[in-house]
Amino acid sequence: MNLKISEQYEDLATEWQYQMILILKKALAKFGVDENQAKEIVGEFAFDFSMLHDQGEIKVEGNSFNPRISFDDFSGNLILSDEESNLHEYAFGSTSEAYGE
Repeated sequence: MNLKISEQYEDLATEWQYQMILILKKALAKFGVDENQAKEIVGEFAFDFSMLHDQGEIKVEGNSFNPRISFDDFSGNLILSDEESNLHEYAFGSTSEAYGE
């Protein structure tokens, strides 16, 4: 597998975030959560989850790591970014889009 730094990463990451939002929206609707309350929950979750991705730190066995996602293009390339991501900036806008606003 080849590691590929690409400007396409931000578009892929925001679409990944949007798809995650849709999954959470559907799950909350399935359990009967009021749509207005669900939108608030989804927005807060998307923001906090994105902050973990953008600026968070996890510790495993005494070592610190910053979570990152990558994208397999199914042709042997793993698409990455060497720049700081800003998914948290899109969280509430993507949530509004998912709720048709």
